[in-house]
Amino acid sequence: MEKTESLFLLVLASIVHDVGKFAQRAGAPSSKDMEDTYCPQSAHGGTHRHVLYTDYFVEKELPLPRDLEGKRSLLARIASAHHKPDEASRMEKCLQQGDWLASGHDRIPGDSEGGYKTARLESIFGRVRLRDEKSAQKPVELLRYGLKPLDDADDPIFPVPLKDAQKTSYADLYEAFLQALRAIPLDMGPSHYLSSLMTVLERFAWCIPSSTYETRADISLYDHCYTTASIAQALYLGEKPVDKLQDTGLLLFGGELSGIQNYIFGQGEQGDRGASKLLRARSFSLQMLTRSIWLTLIERCNLSSVARIMDAGGRFILLLPDTPKVREEADRLETEALNHVLKAFNGILRVTFARHGFRARDLAITSFPDVYRTLNDKLERAKLRPLSPLLGESFTPVLGIASSQYAQYGACPFCDLRPARGESGDEAGCDICSALIQQVGRRLPTARYALLTRDNSGFPLFGRLNLRLEESVDKNAAKALDILSLKDRTAFTAAPVAGYVPRISRDDMARWKVSGQIVQTEDEPWEEGAPKTFGMLASEAKISEEKGFRSIACLAACKADVDNLGLLFGMGLEHGEGNHFSLSRFAMLSRMMHHFFSSYLIRVMTEKFPDIYVVFAGGDDLFVLGPWSDVICFARLLHATFERFGGGNPDVTISAGVALAKPGVPMRVIKDLAEEELESSKGRGEDKRTDAPAKNAVTLFGVTCPWKEFEIRLSLGEWLENLCLDGTLSQGFVRRLLEYSRKARAFAAGDISCGLYRSHMVYDISRNFAQKKDFPPDVLGKLQALSHARDFENMEISVTWALYRTRASI
Repeated sequence: MEKTESLFLLVLASIVHDVGKFAQRAGAPSSKDMEDTYCPQSAHGGTHRHVLYTDYFVEKELPLPRDLEGKRSLLARIASAHHKPDEASRMEKCLQQGDWLASGHDRIPGDSEGGYKTARLESIFGRVRLRDEKSAQKPVELLRYGLKPLDDADDPIFPVPLKDAQKTSYADLYEAFLQALRAIPLDMGPSHYLSSLMTVLERFAWCIPSSTYETRADISLYDHCYTTASIAQALYLGEKPVDKLQDTGLLLFGGELSGIQNYIFGQGEQGDRGASKLLRARSFSLQMLTRSIWLTLIERCNLSSVARIMDAGGRFILLLPDTPKVREEADRLETEALNHVLKAFNGILRVTFARHGFRARDLAITSFPDVYRTLNDKLERAKLRPLSPLLGESFTPVLGIASSQYAQYGACPFCDLRPARGESGDEAGCDICSALIQQVGRRLPTARYALLTRDNSGFPLFGRLNLRLEESVDKNAAKALDILSLKDRTAFTAAPVAGYVPRISRDDMARWKVSGQIVQTEDEPWEEGAPKTFGMLASEAKISEEKGFRSIACLAACKADVDNLGLLFGMGLEHGEGNHFSLSRFAMLSRMMHHFFSSYLIRVMTEKFPDIYVVFAGGDDLFVLGPWSDVICFARLLHATFERFGGGNPDVTISAGVALAKPGVPMRVIKDLAEEELESSKGRGEDKRTDAPAKNAVTLFGVTCPWKEFEIRLSLGEWLENLCLDGTLSQGFVRRLLEYSRKARAFAAGDISCGLYRSHMVYDISRNFAQKKDFPPDVLGKLQALSHARDFENMEISVTWALYRTRASI
C-alpha cells in the first residue's frame, strides 16, 4: 500500500475511532464477536467495549466511496484496535499514541455526575479562571450542553443545568447522525469525502463528552477525534520507530495577518453602494487568503487538512511532523507568502510566521502550555519585524507604479493605491478592487459554495489558488483543492460566511411607498433583493407616526471583542487543582468561540436585526453597522448572549464600543470612531465599589460603563422616551437632564466648578413637578431618586437615547 493511501486510511480511522462511544450510549448494535480481538481483558472481562460499536459502525453504517469499499475491513481494524493494537503495525500504534496524547494525557480527576449514558459535556468555559478563587464573588455553576445538532434552532451552544441537558436523547441524535451520513457525496474524491465526514461529525458530536469515566467531561467527542487524527498523522510521517513514537519531533507552525482592518476599510472615498459590496468582499477574501496559505503548505507536505488546529480571525496554527522536508517547505512558503502579500497589498496587509519544534510527549498537559506560549511569543516578536525575512541584496522596499498609469483616470476611488480602470461604476476601480466587487462582493450573498481551485477563473489568492463562488457544485468541482459549504453543514467543509448584508424586500418597498420613510431616487433605486445602501439603513432608524417621523436618521457602528483572549487560552486553564490546558481544549475553545461569532450571531442578525450589516465576525471579534437604535439594542443582546455562552463565568467577558455617524461619513472614519470607543471600554479599570472586573464594558455617547449598568441606563432611556411621548415630560426638561449629567461627569473627573449640578437638578424637579398635584407620584419618586444616584454621571446614555428617539425627523 502506498504511503499516501496508508496515511489517508489512518486519518479516516482516527476521525471515526471513538464514534463507538456515541453508538454505545445510543444503544446501537455492536460487533460482540470481536471482543477478544479488540478489547483488553481484565478480571471482569473485556474493557473499553466502545470499540465493538466502532467496528460495527465502520463495517455496517459508514458510507464509503467506491474506491474505499475494498478497504472497509482494514479501516474497521485500524479504527477499533486503538486499545489493543498490533505492536508491529505503524498505523495502529500511531492511532493509539494519538489517542493517548489527545485525551489520555489530559484526563484529570473529575466529578462527572451519573453514568456514561447520563453524563453530559461540560462547558469548557466553566473551568476558565483569571482571578484567584478567593477573589471570585461566588463559585461558577458547571453547566452542560444538551444533545442537539450544532445548527439546531434551539441554540444548543448555550450550556444549561445537568437536569435540563439530560432531557435530550443519545438515540435521537445518533439516528439523525446516521441519516446525515447517508447524504454525504461519495463521488467527489477522498479529500472532499473526508471533509464532508468531519463536517457531519462536528455537527452531531460537538456536544458529546469524549470521556466520562473518572475524568472531567469537558472535551467533545468531535474535538478529541479531530486532534487524535492530527497527532496520528504527524506521528506517522515522523522519523521514529513504533516503540519510540512519543519521541517524534513535531512542529507547531503559526501564521497571522496584520493590518486587516486598515485593508478592509481602505483609504478611498468610495460611494455608498461600492462600499457595501467592497467591505464584504474584502472581509471574505481575507478569510480565503489565510486558508489558501496553509492549504498550500499542507498540500506540498502531502498532509491532510486535519493538520489545521485553528483558523480564525486571520490567524492559523498547524500541527506538522518536524522533518527536513516539512521545514524546507515551510521556509519556501514563508518567503513566497511574504512576497505575495507585500506586492498584492502594497504593505497595508502583512503576514508573519513562527514555528516551534518539540517532542510528541510534550503534548501532555504538564508541558503543552509552554509549547503554546513559546509559539505565541515567537509570533508576537515576528509581528515587530514583519519584512525581516525578505531583507537581502535583491530586496527593494519601494513598491511603485509608473505615474503614467494614473494619467487617464487617476487613483482607484476604492483603495487609493492603484490606477483606476475607468471613470464610473465598478469599472472606476483598479483591477483588484473591480475583481473583488464583481467576482466576490456581488456573488457572495447568493453563493452556496466557495471553491479554492487552480483553474483559470475566479479571484486570485495565494499559491496559484483562485476563489470561485458557486450556487451549486457538480463532479467537475472535485478537482478543487477545497470546497467550502457557506450555507449549511451537510457536506464538504462547513464555513458559514461570517457576514450579513441587509437586502431590500418587497415588504420594505411597500412600506416605504406608503410612509415615505425612504424616497426612491436615481442614485438609490428600489430593487427587490438589492443590498440596502447606508443611507437606507440610516433612514430605517426613523419611526413612522400619524404626525410624521421621529428619531434621528443615523448610522451606528459597534466593534466588540473578547476580553483577555490570550490569557483565556493560556492562564485561564492553569489554576486551582492544576493545569488543564491541552491541545484538545485549545482546539475546542478556538472552535466554539469562532462558531459563536461567525455562525450564531449571523443567525441572530437575520432573525432579530435584519437591517444590521455585519462587516466581519469571527475568531473573537466583530464589526457591525446599521440603524443607530438597532445597533445599540444589538450591543445589549450581544452581552446577554455572550454571558450565557460563557456559562455565566465572570472571567469570560466581552467589551464593545458604539459610535454614531451620518451615512456620508467614510467607512474608515466610522471604524476609527468605533475603535476609539472600544479602547475606552478596554481601558476601564476594576470598580472597587461594585467589584466589577476590569474591561467587561461598553462605551456609548462617550460614556463608558459596565454592562450591567448599561442595561440599567438603556432601560431608563426607554422610560424617559415613553414619558416624552405621552407628554409627562418635556424635551426641554430632558435636555436639562443632559446638561446635569455632563456636569456630573465633569465633577467626577475633578472639575469642582460643576459641583452644583445636583442642587440645581433637585430644585428643577421640585419647582416643575413636585408642586403639581396631577403629576404621577411614581415618576416623581424615580426622578428624585435619580438626582441622588451614585452613578448619575453615566445618565448621559439614558438622556441621549430619549432625545434622539423623540426628535422630529424629516
